[in-house]
Amino acid sequence: MKKLILITFLAAGVLVLGTTAVKADETRDYPPIVQKLVERFGLNEDEVKAVFDENRTERKEERQAKHDEKLDQAVSDGVITEEQKQALEAKREEMKPDKGEFRDLSKEEREVQREAHREEMQSWFDEQGIDLEALHQFMGPKKGPGRRRPGRSR
Repeated sequence: MKKLILITFLAAGVLVLGTTAVKADETRDYPPIVQKLVERFGLNEDEVKAVFDENRTERKEERQAKHDEKLDQAVSDGVITEEQKQALEAKREEMKPDKGEFRDLSKEEREVQREAHREEMQSWFDEQGIDLEALHQFMGPKKGPGRRRPGRSR
């Protein structure tokens, strides 16, 4: 029991400090910190991985709940319609399997793909009658890793 508490405490501390980056794909790669915890404290590797997975799932659910709340508020405030909200949710689900599509591409190929995707999404928003700028302003700036800094080009 003490080991599980120690694992939870250490894993949460590491994740809170943002010192690890975990890839979320089917062949889940764990950060080197997992192996270090296992070796240093003589822990069960599967238990440590389970703690990381549980934390990742909780954070994902929290982000989804916040996103859903903001979309509901956008409908209430008249930024988008209920039908547009449903279209956005369907599009988000449709796009989930494609998250790893850029992994094996060169930097130049990724840039070409990103631009094509951006244009495709802009057309999709136009077809749905969604004012992308108004929706972005309403949903608020993206926070955390990966956000663009002012003055940086795409």
